[in-house]
Amino acid sequence: MEIGICKELKIVRFAKVGAYLQSGQEEVLLPNKYLPIGAKIEDKILVFLYTDSQDRPIATTLIPKAQRGEITVLKVVDKNNFGCFLDLGIAKDVFMPTKTPQKYPLGSQVAVFLSVDRENRLLAKENIKPYLSNFCENLTNLKAGFKVRILPFRITPLGYECVVNGVNLGLIYQNEIFGEFPLFNEGEGYIKRIYSNGKCDLTLKHPKKKNSTSQESGKVLEILRQKGGKLNLHYDSKPSEIQSVCAMSKKAFKHTLSILLEENKITLKPKVGIELKKSSTLL
Repeated sequence: MEIGICKELKIVRFAKVGAYLQSGQEEVLLPNKYLPIGAKIEDKILVFLYTDSQDRPIATTLIPKAQRGEITVLKVVDKNNFGCFLDLGIAKDVFMPTKTPQKYPLGSQVAVFLSVDRENRLLAKENIKPYLSNFCENLTNLKAGFKVRILPFRITPLGYECVVNGVNLGLIYQNEIFGEFPLFNEGEGYIKRIYSNGKCDLTLKHPKKKNSTSQESGKVLEILRQKGGKLNLHYDSKPSEIQSVCAMSKKAFKHTLSILLEENKITLKPKVGIELKKSSTLL
């Protein structure tokens, strides 16, 4: 029986506890609380198959947050010495074995791959990387500039590892991130580059659309006005300081400073900061 899968099955008989559905050569129970009003023999019903507390196959009309063979993000609702129980959106939580359950506080989220164990019980696996394809193994029509769905799931020294369109592995480098970028929040990104070995770099901005210099200059000028005309930022400021104040990379900030100095809109005190010229306060 295909545990962990949504299927449309036919009602073959009724009992006091519910209706029995035909699944291949076997029958599976759909409890009364999930049985549609007026259901009859031969009706087909879309159900999700899993196993109950006694490891017996059972059906539900509740739609799970993911099916077997998919990667998803689930919330930790309970745990023991052997692992964590995750909310799958149905009556029974799915178990995730782990040697370090203390890493996962109740209410936290975790990216998992849904599979089954040797007893054909639904199981969540915490290490999802073996189930992600690179762009050689899983050939696609994607190329630089294409918009994709990205799910950041792990922080590395280089940046954020992401699930791309639910199946591929990609990386966003630290210098591509400006502002908050929480793990497990699915969003949109772009393919920046696909390498011959199948690895993929991602970006949050379209790689072929460069930011307008005038926009960046105007942004810094506006921040200066809001800060009373002075900023403790300069060419040698730390990237983190620039990001927290201006939400831009150090490279973009340095380029903007050069433009503003050439336009005579600011003055620079090396190693100290920048100051808005009086003529620029009226712009």
